[in-house]
Amino acid sequence: MPLELAITGTDTGVGKTKVTRLLVQGLRALGRRAWVHKPVSCGGWDGCSSEDGRALREVIGDDQPFGSVCPNEFPEPASPHLAAAADGWKLPGLTLARTIASLCRGQDLIVEGAGGLLTPLCDERWSLMNLCDLPLLIVTRPHLGTLNHTALTARVAGDRAIGLILNHHAELPDTLATRHAAEELVEVTGLPLLAEIPFGGGNDPEDAQAIAEVVLAAFNAHRDRISQSTSPTPA
Repeated sequence: MPLELAITGTDTGVGKTKVTRLLVQGLRALGRRAWVHKPVSCGGWDGCSSEDGRALREVIGDDQPFGSVCPNEFPEPASPHLAAAADGWKLPGLTLARTIASLCRGQDLIVEGAGGLLTPLCDERWSLMNLCDLPLLIVTRPHLGTLNHTALTARVAGDRAIGLILNHHAELPDTLATRHAAEELVEVTGLPLLAEIPFGGGNDPEDAQAIAEVVLAAFNAHRDRISQSTSPTPA
C-alpha cells in the first residue's frame, strides 16, 4: 500500500522541508517509489524560485513530472494567499486540492504544507487539512514554548496525526525545558515521538532510511487503528 502522507509543523522554520527530503530519500533507499509535492512555497527567492521549491526539486525522482513538485512559488515570505496576491496571482483552493489528488497514482506521495497546520494556503484561506484528507506527520522543535504550540497542533490534527518528529532546528542552550522537551511533548499530545534529529544531524543515508522505516510503521499502525474504529460492530 502506498504511503500517502502530509507533513505539517507547529510553525514556520521548524524543519518540514528537511524532514520531507529525508523521508523521500529514505523511502527510495527502501526500494519504494516516492514523489514529493508542496502546493505553495513563499520566500527565500533567488530571482525565479523559492528556497523550499529548490530544496524539494533536488530530490525529485521516480519519473515525477518536474512541474508537479512545487507548482506555486512567490517571492514574499508571507502567508501564501497574501504572497500570491502581492505577486498578482490567484490561488483557488479547489485547484490546489485537485492537484494533490491527481498525484495519488500508486506511488508514495509526501505532501509538505507551508507554515503551521492552520496557515491559509489559498484564496479561500483553507489550510492543509482542507486541501487533503491525508494522515499528518507533525514536525516540532525543542525550544521554549514548544509544548503549547505542539499540543495545539495535535489537538487540531485530531486522529489524523500519526506522530511527532522533533527537529533541533538551531543550536539551543542546555536548559531544563530543552532537556525534557521530547518526553513532555509525548505526554501533552499523546502522540509517539518517531524520531529526534539533532542540530546539524540527519544528513546520512542511514538517518533517512531509519526515519522512513519508523514513519512507515506509524502510518500502518494509524491505518489499522482507523480501520478498526470504522469497522461495523458485530450483531
